[in-house]
Amino acid sequence: MKQLIRNVVLFSFLMLIVSPLAAQEIPPWRGNLELSFVETSGNTNAETLVVAGKAERTFEASKLWGEVRALYGKSEGVTSDKNWIGILKYDRNITEQTYGFLSQTVERNTPKGIEARYITLTGLGRYFIKTAADTLRAEAGLGYTRENQVRPLDDNGFATARLFGGYIHAFTEKTRFEQTAEYTPSLQEPKDYLINEESAFITNLMGNLAFKISYAVLYDNRPPVGFGKYDRLFKTALLYTF
Repeated sequence: MKQLIRNVVLFSFLMLIVSPLAAQEIPPWRGNLELSFVETSGNTNAETLVVAGKAERTFEASKLWGEVRALYGKSEGVTSDKNWIGILKYDRNITEQTYGFLSQTVERNTPKGIEARYITLTGLGRYFIKTAADTLRAEAGLGYTRENQVRPLDDNGFATARLFGGYIHAFTEKTRFEQTAEYTPSLQEPKDYLINEESAFITNLMGNLAFKISYAVLYDNRPPVGFGKYDRLFKTALLYTF
C-alpha cells in the first residue's frame, strides 16, 4: 500500500511537470556551480571537499528546480566522509504569492548511518515578502520517507511532514545574506525528526565568479544506533554562476 501511494505521488509529480511545460517556450537555465572546502565536526572530524550545483528554469506560472551536492574527505590518508544528496522540486503558482510544490530527495550519508534516504513531499508555499531587497517565504508539506540504514541496522519507512522557512536580504546588487531553516518530523513517532539550518553570505568577485561563506547545523533527534545527533559544517566556497 505504501509503495502504491508513493508511485501515485511520483506519477502525479511527473504529469504535473510535463503537462504545463510542454505548451511553454523553454527559457534558459539559471544556477551556479560550487567548489568549497569544509571543516566538519560531530560524527566526523575532517577537512573535506564539496562539489555542488543548483539550476532552475522559471516559466510563466511555474518553476523547475534541482540541486546536487557531493562531499568527500580524508583524514590521515583514510576516507573519513563520503555522502551526496540530490533534490528535484517543481513549483506551480496558485496566486501571485502562493504556490503548490512537489519534491523528491535522494540522499546517501554513511557517516550518519544512512545507506540511502528517499523523501517524497507535496505541499504549499507562500511568499510573505518579495521585493528587490528582501524575500521571505515559508513552506508546509506532507509525504513519505524511506530510510535504508547501514547494515546490520533495519530499514525504516514512515509518513513525514516538512516545515521550511527561507529569507534573503540583498545588501547591494552583488552582495546578499541567505538564511534557511527546515523541520522534518515523522508523523508516526514525534521524537523522530530532523532539523537543518544554514546561514550564508555571498558576494560577487568578478564576472560570473562569487565567494560564499556559510555555516550549517544538521540535527537528527533519533539517529541510527551508534551515531551522533549533530553535524556542523563551516564552508568557504567559490561559485560560478550562469
